[in-house]
Amino acid sequence: MVQKVRIRISVFLSFRYLFILLLLSVTLLSIGCAPSVRYTRSANGEIHLYVPRDWDYRKNYKVPQDRLQTIIQGWIGVRYRYGGMNRRGVDCSGFVCLVYQELNGTVLPHSSRKMHRMGRFVSNSDARSGDLVFFRGGLFNTINHVGIYIGDNKFAHASSSKGVRFSSLDESYYKKRFAEIRRLF
Repeated sequence: MVQKVRIRISVFLSFRYLFILLLLSVTLLSIGCAPSVRYTRSANGEIHLYVPRDWDYRKNYKVPQDRLQTIIQGWIGVRYRYGGMNRRGVDCSGFVCLVYQELNGTVLPHSSRKMHRMGRFVSNSDARSGDLVFFRGGLFNTINHVGIYIGDNKFAHASSSKGVRFSSLDESYYKKRFAEIRRLF
């Protein structure tokens, strides 16, 4: 009789501990694995990556510089076209969208103001290849231009007068209108 009671108590305790362990594991997994980036798949099977503003920016991830340079080189000389999103003509935010789409599948909004709300601020001295460079202008001095930082105080962008090109942040035109640099990754 005592033997049966001991077996029942030990079985009961082992199930109880197993249940607590299972509950604890599920809780930890649900907290630790909360998605920070949303992936969606379109009807044709393409995967789209949406980066929330408060994402941790994958601190160890760096945009592959050689691949970024190759992609940008393919766009140099493409003419400017407001609202353009192809090689027949592209505007500044369209250029950034298409480069990042080709680089790592990131889907960015086709608006420099909306892009400006993404990522995190980076000082000029900490800027690295792939960061986004924003400029202010217009009647209300709002964000109205974006480019991709490539290093050595230079950036690639779609200029309304000269198309896709490289420019320097030291040029007086851009120095006067410079707003900030933001990092997505």
